[in-house]
Amino acid sequence: MAQNADALPLQPGAPAAAAPPRGVERRAAKPAPATARPPPTNRDRFVGFAFAAADLLIETDPKGTILFAAGARCRLTPDDVGSLVGSSLHAHVAPTDRKYLDVLLNRIVEKARIKPARVVFQGFDGHRFPALLGGCRLESCPGSLFLTVLLASGPRHEAPSIGPGAAGQLLDNHTFTAILEDRIVQAREKGLDNGLTLLLIEGLQSMVDTMPEGAAAEVRQGIDAYLRGISADGDSAGQLGADRFGIVHTADVDGDEVQTHIAGIIKEAGGDLQGGIRSWSLDMADSQLDAADAARALVYTVQAFVSAQGGEFTIASLEDGAQRMLSDAVDRIGRARATIEKRDFFVVYQPIVELETGDVHHLEALTRLEGMPSPADFITFAEDVGLIYDFDLLLTQSVLDTLKAYHLEPKLPDVAINLSAKTLMSPLFLRQFQAVTEPYGDLAKKLLLEVTETVVVSDIGRLNDVLQKLRSAGFRICLDDVGAGSTSFQSLYGLQVDYAKIDGKFVRGAAGNPRDMAMLRSMVDVCHQLDLTLIGEQVEEPDHARLLNELRVTLGQGYLFGRPSRDFAYFAKDWSKMARKGGAVLWKS
Repeated sequence: MAQNADALPLQPGAPAAAAPPRGVERRAAKPAPATARPPPTNRDRFVGFAFAAADLLIETDPKGTILFAAGARCRLTPDDVGSLVGSSLHAHVAPTDRKYLDVLLNRIVEKARIKPARVVFQGFDGHRFPALLGGCRLESCPGSLFLTVLLASGPRHEAPSIGPGAAGQLLDNHTFTAILEDRIVQAREKGLDNGLTLLLIEGLQSMVDTMPEGAAAEVRQGIDAYLRGISADGDSAGQLGADRFGIVHTADVDGDEVQTHIAGIIKEAGGDLQGGIRSWSLDMADSQLDAADAARALVYTVQAFVSAQGGEFTIASLEDGAQRMLSDAVDRIGRARATIEKRDFFVVYQPIVELETGDVHHLEALTRLEGMPSPADFITFAEDVGLIYDFDLLLTQSVLDTLKAYHLEPKLPDVAINLSAKTLMSPLFLRQFQAVTEPYGDLAKKLLLEVTETVVVSDIGRLNDVLQKLRSAGFRICLDDVGAGSTSFQSLYGLQVDYAKIDGKFVRGAAGNPRDMAMLRSMVDVCHQLDLTLIGEQVEEPDHARLLNELRVTLGQGYLFGRPSRDFAYFAKDWSKMARKGGAVLWKS
């Protein structure tokens, strides 16, 4: 086989092609005069067409031995690109991607063609770089695979490994779900034939733990390589748990094929899987929801698959359980979307008072849904599926409308609104928040932004950057539920805010529980050192208020001072005098 573009077989009597494709290294003599130049050969044409979308063309046998190479050297050799002929393509791929390359070559043999997938190559100088590798085989050229290499613009997603010693190329749960949402939207909007498969290999981890180290590595790396090889673009497969995987792939992949290949990998390595292998596949373009909400429903289903401990997603029930969960998610998202679009919620206000005087410091705006005693389930679900962003912006506008309606009141209070940390982390938030608040002018500065962390924040620094931009724009920030769940001391130190609200369970429990008292004192001490104004919540008894006052907590919120009310006008008047008459500060007597 020829080693460069000049050595391509030509038709009898035909000179070389008139113009070399981009990057092809010529060693030929002077070209013939233009007037004497006949049309290029078919092979020259094919090479030229291929170079319109590739940097390097390679022909190999099914095992990866290079039979022909033309184009840019791509740092794979210091010599002419033809010097690659005779070497193994594996030698030019990063060690962690060599099993993955085997999968791609085998898929070309099986499927006749694969779309470009991201592969990490290794230059002759040891430098590694990503490239897109595509390929096909032709019935007219048995024994040959035709590959195109296009240098990629950036690195693939980094992800943790399946286990110790694994290649480490599968995405983690967080990264996979982020990619999944994007791919679903693309599939719906661009008509791509992508599918999603959830894979459960029951007992995988326990099996691997009992295998010899070499055999265990074969299993882990074999699964890694195979799932990447069938995934869209080679970077859309993730390990979601010890025995759970997710793959976004083209439509030519089905669950039975996946199960068969995984079983073969385990058997070849000598593994004995005590559980079973099951999969659930879905056409991502098939849904009655729009693209964004369809993505939310699938991501929600994947997260349920990840967190399930059994029952809902087991070997026996994976398909039924996943389908049931998806159907439920689709229904709930539809209802949640309708609630937001129709504004089927109302706002109630609860006072936060100065413990020394009983004066209203500000109000907190709390949402209520018609027919629901508490909005907690709705808020949690909205966060899980990404609808909380729309809901938070709508709440902001609703509160500003109320403030505008009462703006002539001399005692118009400030109002705290709850914003999910997930909302604040959205790249569109600052721009959209400005668009909502700007028409209200200085009235918007009556808002105090209360950050709720019902979801774990993975990037405290990024959230803090958003908060500082809001503070520089004149908004005050409060960190909600300090001491509870995900709102930890890490958040206190990592987020520069103005107020901190102490979780009510410590306020209520401190009087009779030394452990709660120790936690309460610790939180108060930390917040004082950080120069934060403290708010104690769930103040229901005079003893609660006295304790907070003794600890130098300046503000309190709870039924002792007032229940949430829809009557904003009540608080917009001189509430302090009415509250005193009603006994709201009797705890001091």
